[in-house]
Amino acid sequence: MTSEMILFKKIKSVYRWFTNVSGGAHGNTRGFHGSLTALSLKEVLNEVDVYGRNFVDIGFGTGVVLAAALVSGASKAHGFELPENQANKYIFEAAMRKISEKICHIPDFFGRARLEFNDIAQVLSC
Repeated sequence: MTSEMILFKKIKSVYRWFTNVSGGAHGNTRGFHGSLTALSLKEVLNEVDVYGRNFVDIGFGTGVVLAAALVSGASKAHGFELPENQANKYIFEAAMRKISEKICHIPDFFGRARLEFNDIAQVLSC
């Protein structure tokens, strides 16, 4: 099995765990990840070359793209989301625990992700 196929299987598993822990719900979040399949997300992450780099997702929703970036080799993942979507934190944490236990045995995998709930205007003013 090629490394591309292994990565694709890991990203498919990330999608599966997020769907399982959220019951398929995405709350009020909409956007980029809603239009991505596991295969297209793998292609995007390969194209931007996340391996060994820090990854930022503005409007992370449930965090599936953040988790996929970490599984794809990103050193750290930092997500920003609106304060009214803080419930997504629980979906993210539950999925990350499962991903960490089942498919991704990377030291401190869960600790490599940071979530922040702020208005985008505050984030961009830094």
